[in-house]
Amino acid sequence: MQVRLRSLLACLFAVLLLAACGPSEPDQRKAFIGFLQTDILARPGVRVPRPDAEKQKSFGDYAGHYAVIQRFHERMNTTVGKPMQEATAKAAPRSIEDIVARKSEIAAVRAGFGQMRQALDATLAAAESERAALKQPEDLAKVYASAYQKLVTEPAATVREVFPVTDETFAAILALAELIEANKAAIRVSGSQVDVRNPTLRNKVQAALTAMNTKQSAMTAAQQRVRQMVYGN
Repeated sequence: MQVRLRSLLACLFAVLLLAACGPSEPDQRKAFIGFLQTDILARPGVRVPRPDAEKQKSFGDYAGHYAVIQRFHERMNTTVGKPMQEATAKAAPRSIEDIVARKSEIAAVRAGFGQMRQALDATLAAAESERAALKQPEDLAKVYASAYQKLVTEPAATVREVFPVTDETFAAILALAELIEANKAAIRVSGSQVDVRNPTLRNKVQAALTAMNTKQSAMTAAQQRVRQMVYGN
């Protein structure tokens, strides 16, 4: 009986010793709240810092709460950010002649933007689902909500605004290409110069050019809003 009691006391002491080695839940929560306030909320722009192993250890289980935000950005960069940059650079027409020559390619890029929109929706839905499963004390929940709003909700909403104007821009570009193709015999194109002798057709071409330029300006403005959000300017 005495041996068993000693063994029990030894095990209890070991458990208490291990518990004393790591930070308590209040300390972990305090460290995590401080990180969210100082490294995210107090800094301009959308930046997702990567805390080192020691700092993550100080968060305890709350490190997993920050991982929800990190995963959202990793997924968005992979399925939306990088493909959007590549597609925009690839599809940007250099002249009206280029628009006509690359009509099929531009149409394919337009379809790709539709897939990016779906990917963004899926990425946000995954983050929302993961966040809903988190258990947070009230003081942390308030700060985390602000950080989540800044790093997840607002970026998703701002990027989402790009898709409608981008689709309208591609539609206007393709409409111009189709108009020119349908009237090859009456329209001469050289670089960005368009020569149309028929007054009625000239008005149609001019209207198509004006629509394209207007949509391109709207797309540029939407992209500028994304940059302002990212860099906090």
